Amino acid sequence: MKNILVSILVLASMIACTSKQTTTEGEDPNMVLFRENAKVVDAAFKAYSKKDLKEFASYQADSLKVHNAQFGGKDSNKAEFLERSVNFFKLINNINVKVTLLPGVDEVTLKPDGSVRAYVIWSADFVNNAPKSELKSYFSLKLDKDHKIYDHDEYFDVSGWFQVASAAPSK
Repeated sequence: MKNILVSILVLASMIACTSKQTTTEGEDPNMVLFRENAKVVDAAFKAYSKKDLKEFASYQADSLKVHNAQFGGKDSNKAEFLERSVNFFKLINNINVKVTLLPGVDEVTLKPDGSVRAYVIWSADFVNNAPKSELKSYFSLKLDKDHKIYDHDEYFDVSGWFQVASAAPSK
């Protein structure tokens, strides 16, 4: 009887250890990739909020393609995107971002594919003293094997925020 109890305890501990190993070793490689890519995306948003375009640019691939949120806007490349940011930074100060990152999914399988979805709430002080307001936005970001963003798709009311930011100064 004692041998049966010892055998059951040994078997139970082996099963418990095996289950933990399976969880770690059997983890979806695209979730591992997502976590690595999410670190890059988070760092990019932090650099942007500090208006540090040199650091921000370091997270973007030279082949970057940005699908602008602006109605009728055309896709832009890395240089155009950075130039747009320089001009936008002239209109705002004290940028704050609240970022929630989630894994992107393959459109067919609906399984993680290593890309990153970002839900971001922006706020800033406008140089024209316009009232502070929040802007909710969504980004779908694809990163290459070097963890550089090469495809940037954005969704938000860019024209509304731009109108507020570029309006005549409040008196």
